[in-house]
Amino acid sequence: MLEFRDKNFISLQHLRLLRWSMIRGLLLFIFLFLGAAQVHSQCTVYDGQGNVSGNPVWVSCSGGTYTLYIQSPNNFGALTINWGDGTANTTVASLISPAFISHTYAANIANYTVTITETNGCTITGLVVMEEPVNASIQIPIGGVTQTCAPDLLIFTNSSTDVSTNTTFTWDFGDGSPLETFGDTNAGQTISHTYEQGTVDCVTEVTLEAENYCSFGNPTTASFNPIQIYDIDEAIITADFQLLCYPDTIVHFDNMTDKNCVPQGNTPTI
Repeated sequence: MLEFRDKNFISLQHLRLLRWSMIRGLLLFIFLFLGAAQVHSQCTVYDGQGNVSGNPVWVSCSGGTYTLYIQSPNNFGALTINWGDGTANTTVASLISPAFISHTYAANIANYTVTITETNGCTITGLVVMEEPVNASIQIPIGGVTQTCAPDLLIFTNSSTDVSTNTTFTWDFGDGSPLETFGDTNAGQTISHTYEQGTVDCVTEVTLEAENYCSFGNPTTASFNPIQIYDIDEAIITADFQLLCYPDTIVHFDNMTDKNCVPQGNTPTI
């Protein structure tokens, strides 16, 4: 009996030790997780809008030189900053809030990747955008026309200005077809579109929207009108009587053809 109680006592001791080991391991995991989260949350700087970010974006729309300020609500140890423009890296022993480090970029339309590296392993990658607000514009190329008979294609030139690599273009050809979106390489290009029968009621308008970082959500819009798409007329005949009784035998027929692209509309004839 004593031997049996001793075994129970040893088993209980093992159970307590195992339970405490599990609790200690869980506490250690929580401590390390919170510590890692705290380090991660401190790996931030202010972006161009004054918000704290680990992947900041700074935008300059002046078209001139731009001075970037690296500032953080947190304190950093030794830092190395690669400005991304081919100039020498900047190295400092520390960056204590609210202190800042500045760098001036030459006037240009370009994107620069900024890499901020702290010796403890914290790395922040940001983007400097230097451009101007894009201006949408449409032209008809030499030899192009603004009217045709469907089905046929028309051609248009994207003559937008102040285009940067961040620019997005959206074409609307006014016939209910899906919008067409392109990148910055669409600038200066000629684009064609086929107008099918029954898609345009004679006169329509072509629009082009252009947007980049400096548009701040408000794209510029260019339009070209009128674009005239002639289609097959729809022949229609009407009669003043469909049933007559003798001696009434005269029926008047009217030509009520639906004429496509005629400004004055239908002209009945007897």
